[in-house]
Amino acid sequence: MAKIFIPAIGVAMEEALLVSWLKQPGDEVAAEEAVAEIETDKAAMDLTSPASGKMGPHLFEPGAIIPVGTTIAEVLEEGEASALEADQPEALAANTEPIVAQLAPASPVETEGGPAPHKLSPRARRLAREAEAEPPAQAEGPPQERFRALIAAKVAQSWREIPHFAVTREVDAEPMLATLELLRRGASEPMPTLTDTLLRALALGLRECGNPGPDDVGLAVATDHGVVIPVVHDVLGRDSAGLARARKAAVERARSGRLSPEDLGASPPSTLSNLGAFGIDQFTGIIALGQTSLLTVGRAIPRVAADDTRTLRIRTSFFATLNVDHRVIDGAAAARLLAAVAAAAEAMTSTF
Repeated sequence: MAKIFIPAIGVAMEEALLVSWLKQPGDEVAAEEAVAEIETDKAAMDLTSPASGKMGPHLFEPGAIIPVGTTIAEVLEEGEASALEADQPEALAANTEPIVAQLAPASPVETEGGPAPHKLSPRARRLAREAEAEPPAQAEGPPQERFRALIAAKVAQSWREIPHFAVTREVDAEPMLATLELLRRGASEPMPTLTDTLLRALALGLRECGNPGPDDVGLAVATDHGVVIPVVHDVLGRDSAGLARARKAAVERARSGRLSPEDLGASPPSTLSNLGAFGIDQFTGIIALGQTSLLTVGRAIPRVAADDTRTLRIRTSFFATLNVDHRVIDGAAAARLLAAVAAAAEAMTSTF
């Protein structure tokens, strides 16, 4: 027999939500065929069978939150019987509260037979408090609410565990904008964007400050179910067209809720979050678990600036804020990294 279990994908993944079973007990399954759908705090994904055979009993029902490494089913050979159905550890019960419990109302729910007792475990109440949201009136929330609850729990964990601080500086955007104009002249779809040049500037700054590589950068993407962070791989190894394609693909994966195993397994040192398109001048953010910094960027607009001779002029600029984990990066190191990112942005050319 072969076991199907919740995989450990990413340094911060501890549990997953079992959304649905795609195969029922007794069904024939092929190796690498999808048998169940799960959600983590980052994305939805399919679990596949490790071997061909017959689907064994389901050990958990949809809606259960299951710890990493837990077996949820088996694939049996012809004539083989499952030994796990009767031996499921009772200790798992406290860790596999259905997520509907987190979304249930605080008072009993009316059923056909009268009020049903409300069951909300201490763990579920803690997760609900961390999400900073009132439980909705329905006992079962839509997938977007379940997904947001998982994301909220990880954000709260990051804020509790990581001592955040931030440094900010104004960056001259005109070299990047000039580079972008040149790149777009001969570009095909997808067109390069300012985000592409910011990704490159961040990767260059990280390399300048000793990041050994690979030159991967996270990209914060707003979705209907919360902020998701896909990974743009090998930023400095791509030309402008390749970087634009990689950035677009990352955004599409995030918005479809289908991050790749490479997204979930990677742990880049930093993430870029760009809210300039929303008219924001500057902001701070929460560092993703497993990372050491987050670069938050506001809009690039014309501003009055003084040159070295104290002559006033109009230059397009933006504010960049580097949020860092103080356990790993102190103030001087944060200043050097942000200065390196700014220098890369202000020296940007169309040769990449």
